[in-house]
Parts: sequence; C-alpha cells; structure tokens
Amino acid sequence: MINRKFLYVGAFLVTTGAVVLLAQAGVITGDGIAEALRLWPVVLIVIGAALLLRRTRFGLAGGLIAAVLPGLLLGGAVVATPAVRFDCNVNDPSAYATRSGTLVGPSSVSVDLSCGDVNVNVTPGSGWQIRTGETGAPAPTIDASSNKLSLRSANRTGPFGFTGGDVWEVSLPDAQPLDLAATVNAGKGRFLLAGANLGNVDVRVNASEARVDLTGADARTVSITVNAGSATVLLPDADNLNVDVQANAGKVTVCAPDNLGVQLVRSVAVLGSAHTVDMTKTNDVWHSQANPSPTNHADVTLSANVGSVELKPEGGCK
Repeated sequence: MINRKFLYVGAFLVTTGAVVLLAQAGVITGDGIAEALRLWPVVLIVIGAALLLRRTRFGLAGGLIAAVLPGLLLGGAVVATPAVRFDCNVNDPSAYATRSGTLVGPSSVSVDLSCGDVNVNVTPGSGWQIRTGETGAPAPTIDASSNKLSLRSANRTGPFGFTGGDVWEVSLPDAQPLDLAATVNAGKGRFLLAGANLGNVDVRVNASEARVDLTGADARTVSITVNAGSATVLLPDADNLNVDVQANAGKVTVCAPDNLGVQLVRSVAVLGSAHTVDMTKTNDVWHSQANPSPTNHADVTLSANVGSVELKPEGGCK
C-alpha cells in the first residue's frame, strides 16, 4: 500500500527542485516566473479545491495537486526573488548636502541604508566625504570622529515605514585601515572599493541589489549575506583571506581573481545550490583554469538556503 504522506512530500520536493534546476539550465527565467507568480491567488484556489477532493475517489490526484502546486510556488519564489525590484520611491535629488572629515589610524565605517541608493568608493588620502541627496526623505544621521564614521537612514514614518528614498555618495580614504559594515534594505548598493586598505568587510543585503567590488583592495575577512535579494561580489587578490557567503531566498555571484586559490571549507545548500562553475580542483584547492598555481589563498564558506551561490561563474561577474 502506498504511504501517501511520503508520496506527497516527495512530489513537493521534486517539483521545487525541478523548477530551480530548470532555471539554472536557462530553460526558464526569473523575470518570467516573477510574472507568473502574480497568479498566486489562482494557485491557492486550485490547492483548496484539491484538498476538498482528498475525501473523494479523486483523493490521490487531489493530494498530488495540493503537494505539487506549493512546490511550484516555492521553487518559483527561489528563482524569481533576485529578479524582484523593490520600489521605495527614490526621487532624483534636487541638491546635495556635503559633509567631510578625516580618519586617523585604524577606523571603523558603518553604512545603514533603509530604502534608496548608496554608492561607496575610495579616494587617495585620509579624508572622507559624504554627499546626501535632497529627495524629500528625512536627513540621515552622520556620526564621525577621528577613528569612526557612521551613516544611517532616519526612521521612516510613512506607509510601511517609507517616506521616500535616500541617495548617498560616500568616499572613503585609502590611507587608513578600515573595517566596513554595511546594510542595504529595500534599495541598491554599489561598493567600489579598489585600492582600499580593509580589515573586515561585512555587507548585508535585504530585499535589495548590491555589487561589492574588492578588486585591487586588501582585506582579511569578507562576509556577504543576502536575504531576498541579489549580490555580485568580486573578491580581492589577497592572501590568507576568509570569505563567508550566504544566500537566503536570494542569489549571490562571486568572482575570484586568477591568482586566488579557493579552499572550500564548507558548501551547504538547502532547497538551493552552492557551487563553483568556471574553476578546476587540484589537491582540494579550486583555482582558475587560467592559473593552475595561484600564489594567494582564501578559505571560503558557501551557504544557500532556498537560494543560490555561484563561485567564479562562466564569463565572469557582469
């Protein structure tokens, strides 16, 4: 006799995995699924009808439908989440307010954006500059001292906590060692950190899109966490680097330079995928096919929970 409980669980898992697999193969796209998911109320109606059939002679078919459709929704959500755009009404700035200062010695920098766009770059010297656009949003809070710089959005008071988006342009100095912690909520972040002298880099992306370019920078640890969003990360050509990448209902693409050998400390995927693409393995070290003997080394942890992480994708990080 068929154990229907295991049958339904199996149908759910197979359907969820099949949708993600088809997306990775390019058969279906996130944008297309995002449009299809707009019909989710219809799916709920069908699931309800299928549950009603479970006490009839069509019970097996109804149970399978009730198991398969949630699998389609979950798999579709995994694929479509990075394609979703979160609009928090970012207006073009009518003007900019500028604040600047100097960091002395090892310093910490934190950027906490709630709704909007932020661009972070690096300039020569010890001075920093923050330009905040006048968009109708409340003015952000800037705290600065000789070894600390903090920029964060004001509390939102409108519907769903939003009253308009922030637009920030941040320039950080390359002459001082910096620890950078950044959070991007419902917006877009671009961190162009070439030439920066970095210790710890911690970027969290929530319902947002981000690009973290560490090409030419120096760093000790890089931590990237994406929740319901997407991120592209270009790792530095730094030795003894520790990298932790997590995708939770999101997608992260990671590029490693040719001279960086990658030791995968751990690769975990729960209803998702975490894998290398355009790399080969020699003595437990993944490396670029163009450079089989990299001189620098990174310990990398990849984790995908209902999401995906790709290390060194074919064709590079766009």
